[in-house]
Amino acid sequence: MNYGVIDVGSNTVRLCVYDVSADGKKFKTILNRKSMAGLAAYVSDGVLTDEGIEVAAECVKKCLKRASYLKPVRVDVFATAVLRNIDNSEQAIAAIEDRADCTIALLSEEDEAHLGFVGASSKDALANGVLVDIGGGSSEVTLIADSKDVMRASLPLGSLSSYRRYVSDIMPTEDEFAAIQGEVHALLEADAHGMAEYRVRRLFGVGGSIRALAQVNAHLGGGASDKDMTHDDVHRLVEDIFERRRAFLDAVLHIAPERVHTIACGLAILTELFDDFDAESLHVCSNGVREGYLVDRILESGL
Repeated sequence: MNYGVIDVGSNTVRLCVYDVSADGKKFKTILNRKSMAGLAAYVSDGVLTDEGIEVAAECVKKCLKRASYLKPVRVDVFATAVLRNIDNSEQAIAAIEDRADCTIALLSEEDEAHLGFVGASSKDALANGVLVDIGGGSSEVTLIADSKDVMRASLPLGSLSSYRRYVSDIMPTEDEFAAIQGEVHALLEADAHGMAEYRVRRLFGVGGSIRALAQVNAHLGGGASDKDMTHDDVHRLVEDIFERRRAFLDAVLHIAPERVHTIACGLAILTELFDDFDAESLHVCSNGVREGYLVDRILESGL
């Protein structure tokens, strides 16, 4: 049986279709396609513009049509920070739903962090550490203890929103990079749950920004693992941005050209989290929030 999930994000609208076993306990991805919608660019004075609503609706419609070719049992659409953090959230979602003829589930910060953990846990063993998901509009940070997500913080700063807020050109200057790091530190310190007090040896990463950074690290590191990075690796990438910029850009254009303007911002967020949690290493998880939605909202709800 096939099931589809459409993720409406700040930078992309992505469709995943999964082949699920009859008992609902196993699944594999049979289609993974994205549209570069760049919805965050259509937010003006805290409001998603009519043009942005139209772009979102068209992307969702295309995803629904593409999914239909695989005859899924159902297709769910969810949205995260880009529609959660705007002033006209309710109206924008209703308009997109009407134009795309669908229903959109708006994930709360807690939902997004928890589903990221559920998805990551479906493929990788997570024991103790911090799970990091750097999205386009926000970064979800989840404390894991004894294989359970025990504390969550949503930082309203992602790779795309930090680019729009701080960067004046394609790549950040050293001052702009430091400004992004400074905001991450301040947001973590201000978290009401006290997340900043914890220290862990290991981070776990989900999402496109972290996957791309690991692949760039492997490319520049001469065949290093694209699933694991150390504290030294991420700080060497920072050096690459400012001291070997052409090599860094060439690697990004080879690995993930659509992220050429946001990947350094994602790195600024990641390095600050490495430092704030005093972490030594990061493991890139295979699954994330979309798989978490499939498991928690579709499969565990009785299909």
